[in-house]
Amino acid sequence: MFIISTNISNREVLEYRYLQKQITHGFYRHIQFSRQASGKKGQKLLNSLNQKQSCILNQIHPKQKDKIGGYRFINNDRVTEQLLINSLQMQCKENCRNQQIICLQDTTEYNFQHHLERLDEGTLGLVGNNIDVGFFCHPMLCFDAKSSLPLGISFAKLWSRNPARKNKKQREYKKLPIEEKESYRWIDAIETTKHLLSNNITFISDRESDIYQLWSRVPDSKTDLIIRCRKDRKLYDQSKTILQSLEDQKILGEYSIDLKANKKKSRSKRKTILQVKSIKVKIKKPHSAISNSQQDPEYVELFAVEAKEDRKRVPENEMPVHWLLLTTHKIKSFTKAKEILTWYSFRWQIEQFFRITKKQGLDFESSQLETGDGLKKLALLSFATALKILQLTLARDLKVHILAHNFFSTKEIIILNAINNKIKGETNKQINPNKKHTLAWVAWIIARLGSWSGYESQGPPGPITYKRGYDEFRSIMIGFDIVRDVYKE
Repeated sequence: MFIISTNISNREVLEYRYLQKQITHGFYRHIQFSRQASGKKGQKLLNSLNQKQSCILNQIHPKQKDKIGGYRFINNDRVTEQLLINSLQMQCKENCRNQQIICLQDTTEYNFQHHLERLDEGTLGLVGNNIDVGFFCHPMLCFDAKSSLPLGISFAKLWSRNPARKNKKQREYKKLPIEEKESYRWIDAIETTKHLLSNNITFISDRESDIYQLWSRVPDSKTDLIIRCRKDRKLYDQSKTILQSLEDQKILGEYSIDLKANKKKSRSKRKTILQVKSIKVKIKKPHSAISNSQQDPEYVELFAVEAKEDRKRVPENEMPVHWLLLTTHKIKSFTKAKEILTWYSFRWQIEQFFRITKKQGLDFESSQLETGDGLKKLALLSFATALKILQLTLARDLKVHILAHNFFSTKEIIILNAINNKIKGETNKQINPNKKHTLAWVAWIIARLGSWSGYESQGPPGPITYKRGYDEFRSIMIGFDIVRDVYKE
C-alpha cells in the first residue's frame, strides 16, 4: 500500500471528503455546452457508464430515448475530444488542491481491427503492430500521496499512426529531435501537469520513459522523478557504467517481499530477500539526445537504487529479480532507498487502470461506435468509471478512515448495510473487519459480491473482482427500486 504519511488531521479528512465527492459526482461538470440539453445527455451517459460498468452503449441505457441521446452526445461536433480532456484537467486541478501528489503515466493501445467493417473509413489509424486499426492512449493519473486514492487525470493524449507514413529508417528516426518523436509524450505529460498543478509532485514511470531530455529538463524544487532504468547507462566522469559502479558498493540493507508467480518470466511464487544498494551518479548525455535547443547539459546528477534478489533464494533455472531505478530524490540511507522502491511498486496501479478499461472490465474495445472521434470521446468519458473501480480496489487497504457518504448515497449505504448483514459468515474471518460506513468497509462488501471469499489466504481482491461486485450491487439497487415502486402502487 502506498502511504507516505498517516498523520492526517480531522480538517484534512474533511477536505479530502470534499475532493472525493467531486470525483464521484462532478468529473465532467466543467464541460460548457451551448445548449442545456447537451449537458443533460452527457450526464445521463456518464451516469449509465458508471452504473452499468460497460462501454457498449446499446447495453447501458434502459430507455430507447436515452440510448439515442447518448449517441447524439458522442456524435455532437461541439463535444470535442479536447473539451473532455480540459474538463478532466480542471476537475483534477480542483481535487489536487493542497495535496501532496504522486503521478503515474504510461501508454496503452485500443485495438478495433475486429470490427473494422463497422468503422467509417479513415477515422482511425494504426496501432503498435503497424497493421491493426485503433489508437494509442497516454494518460497521467494523479493520486493523493497520503491515502493512495486517485484524484483525477491531468493529461491525456490519444493518437493513431498514419498508414502512409514512412518507417523509422526512412525518417532517420534516431536523428530526429525529441520534440518530433512519439516519445516526447513523456515530457509533454509532465510539463502539462506541472503547469496545471502547483503541488509537490513525484512522477513515476517505467523503462520507456528513461529519456535523457526528461531528466535534464523536468526536475525542479517541486518536481521529482522515479523511473526504472531502460539500460545500463554510461557515466560522465568515469569509465564505468551504473551497474559496474554499483558492484563496488556495499549492501545498504535487505528486506523480504512476496513474489507472485509469472508464467511469462518463468517465475515461481516465493518469499524472497532483496538486497539494496545505492549510489550517486552523473549520467552522460548520449549522442542520440538531439533537441531543437541547447537546454540539455552534458550530464545530470541522479541517484541510482538497485534491488537484487539474493541468489540463494532463486530456484534453479530462474532469473533473479533485479530492479535498477534512477531518481532525483536524495538517497542517504537504506530507509530512503527502500522507500523509493516501495513508491516505484505503486506504478502497477496504472496497469490496473488500463486493465479495468479492457475486456474483463468495461470492455471498451467491444464498443460499436462507427467513428474514431466517437470512440476516443467514449474512452475519455469511461475514465471516470475506471477511476471509481480503481478507487474501490485501493480502498480495501486504507489506513485512513475515509467515510463512504462521499462516494455513495444514503440509500446506497442503507442497502450496503443490509448486504453486509446478509453475506457475513459465522467466523471472524468472514466478518467485515473495517470500521462501519468507511470506504474500506464498502470495498469489503463489493469484493464479497464479486465472489471474493473474504479469506486473506485467497489473496486480496483485484479490480476485475470489484467490477463484478459493483455490477452485482447495481443490479441489487435496481431490484430495490422495482420492489419499492411495486409497494407504492
